[in-house]
Amino acid sequence: MRLELGLDRSPYLVLFWIVLPESERGNGIGTRVMERITAAADLHGVPVALSPSGNFGGDPDRLHAFYQRFGFITNASRGEIGSSTESMIRAPRGPAAVKESPLAYPWQTR
Repeated sequence: MRLELGLDRSPYLVLFWIVLPESERGNGIGTRVMERITAAADLHGVPVALSPSGNFGGDPDRLHAFYQRFGFITNASRGEIGSSTESMIRAPRGPAAVKESPLAYPWQTR
């Protein structure tokens, strides 16, 4: 597996890519990795952003549905000042994440 995480227009954590060999797809590895990434982001009150693509052999529609299972939504603010440039975003979950978050995000309520 290859994985690259980074920062984009702080405070977004960005999953730039995650690549699993075809032989390893469908056995839960991607799910476990995403559970850990989203749990860490929630713990620190950080939103996560990503852009599903077929560049590494995955099906973009299937990837979109996969990420929706973790709470990712279409980034309606994509390209706006202060917003991530990625196509999908996920707000931190749980009252502690929202309370501790240093900024108010358009999709959060306090």
